[in-house]
Amino acid sequence: MRNLAKDEIDEALVRQGVGVLAMAESDQPYAIPMSFGYDSEKPVFPMQWGGGYEGRKNQAIESNPNVCLTVYEQDAEDESIWRSIIITGELYEIPEKEEQQAYASIASNAEFPPDLGVWGIPFENVEFRLFGLDKGDCTGREFSTEYERWDIDGSE
Repeated sequence: MRNLAKDEIDEALVRQGVGVLAMAESDQPYAIPMSFGYDSEKPVFPMQWGGGYEGRKNQAIESNPNVCLTVYEQDAEDESIWRSIIITGELYEIPEKEEQQAYASIASNAEFPPDLGVWGIPFENVEFRLFGLDKGDCTGREFSTEYERWDIDGSE
């Protein structure tokens, strides 16, 4: 295993447009798959509210804005190599003056299913809110079953 350099982390986050966002609702973990945009500064999430603000996602965000985003990928050229990136930090709602840049980040690499409906709720009844993640800590690692030994510091 080896640590990824910042530029390798940025490249992986641009390649991938979906990860798992883990939140804490009171004392219970709550993790959901989440599309995101990335512009080498911060992940940006277009969150859907289809059931109002009484849902679990909203309750988790309001009770504790500290989250963890996990993004992982299998190497396209060598399937024995895997990478994972873990970002922990504080989730915050993007201010209106920054929305245009946030949408540009989302458009550049976020991944979405073909049907953006939320659990059978008509699309016109779904509200989108934009959230950013301040990267408090960001680490990335690469690993493979075919390597005899990798050290955390990057030497083989």
